[in-house]
Amino acid sequence: MKKWLTHSMGLVMVMSVFAGCSSKTETAATVSPAAQSTAAATTTAAQATTKPEDKISGKITFLNHRTDIAETKMKDYIAAFKKLYPNADVENEAVKDESNIVKVRAASQQLPDVVFVGGDAMKPQNYPDYFVPLDDLGLNGKVYFEDSFKVNGKLYGISSGGSITGVLYNKKAFESAGITSVPKTLDEFYADCEKLKSKGIVPVATNFKDKWPLSQYEVLAQSIAGDALIMDKLAVSDAPFTLDSSYGKALTILRTLADKKYTESDLFSTNWEASKKDLATGKFAMAVLGNWAIPQIIENGAQPDDIGFFPMPVDNNGTLVSPIGSDAALVVSKTSKNIETAKAFVKFFIEQSGYANDSGFVPPIKSEQPKLKQLADFMNGTKMLESSPTKDYTNQVSNKAQFAFPDLAQEFMTTKDQQSVLDKFNKKWAAARKTVTQ
Repeated sequence: MKKWLTHSMGLVMVMSVFAGCSSKTETAATVSPAAQSTAAATTTAAQATTKPEDKISGKITFLNHRTDIAETKMKDYIAAFKKLYPNADVENEAVKDESNIVKVRAASQQLPDVVFVGGDAMKPQNYPDYFVPLDDLGLNGKVYFEDSFKVNGKLYGISSGGSITGVLYNKKAFESAGITSVPKTLDEFYADCEKLKSKGIVPVATNFKDKWPLSQYEVLAQSIAGDALIMDKLAVSDAPFTLDSSYGKALTILRTLADKKYTESDLFSTNWEASKKDLATGKFAMAVLGNWAIPQIIENGAQPDDIGFFPMPVDNNGTLVSPIGSDAALVVSKTSKNIETAKAFVKFFIEQSGYANDSGFVPPIKSEQPKLKQLADFMNGTKMLESSPTKDYTNQVSNKAQFAFPDLAQEFMTTKDQQSVLDKFNKKWAAARKTVTQ
């Protein structure tokens, strides 16, 4: 190619010498088309040898919390991405305490290329300080929870999938207790618990000791209120936690399960990993969890058809309501040295990896139907409340008060004087409000 280009340019020079008697205009007319033709031919030839996927290259790191699939599914996703983009490499960095790690690395400007963000890892309003906009991926208007990750009209994060909290149950356990249909009211739920208990089956696994599963019961407060943003409304009160509030009613459900011995016999010896196996075998009948837990129970030995999922009835009016919230979102770090490759990985992960369905999530692409039958059945006839992150004021007060729902739940379940527990947390909340400007 170089020899051909040199020869062509030589001809142009010779032609310009012999055209010395002509006007400058004629010379330009003679030379320019030849030069333009040569340049165009060179560009076309170069483009023909460069495939679009070849432009996606370099190494990126993906920081996430999915230690459970680090050696299985995640390797498959990365291999599939590598097949699409041979010149790109992805290092998977799966860690257990990702939220704190994200905070530390963000503070030191050392965030990896692609990151899962969620929970309290970072406030959405701070996304522009650390991440690049993703509006050029062609996903705007096509995915759930866009408003949750938009700042000043720009999309900084894309949800990896939707999560719904409900009751995961073992159908074989229900059959053993003579239960032929899922409960539609709270009284029916308690009655089914009694039937299961009488058969020697633990009605509900709470995973009290591991604590974090108790956070699922906070979502029940949203269902009780019929408002996915109820915490923002309660936050402006000095006493948001009362027995007759949606939070108090959700806590009362937990306390009732404990008082009636519908939970594990020893709350302080529960274990999340072991409980998954017990749910799979039917030793435990139910657990209030997100839909993401369904595949994990199946992976622990349950037959797919033996695991069901229904909306938690939080009262006796027969209307089933459930919030749907975003799981972790994918973001691209500003400090990435291969931003285009990182963006390509995000787009692939959302559209082609199959991660959402593998994880039991509602797919983030609105037009895509969930493949999990349990999830499709759950959503049929249930009023869904799309949630979004709590307001900055709520977060600031919560942080100042060092509030965590699982802490409140543990004390409420085990302390004799329930009102004293609520008073304790309300006092801390009121003190925190005095230090935060609304």
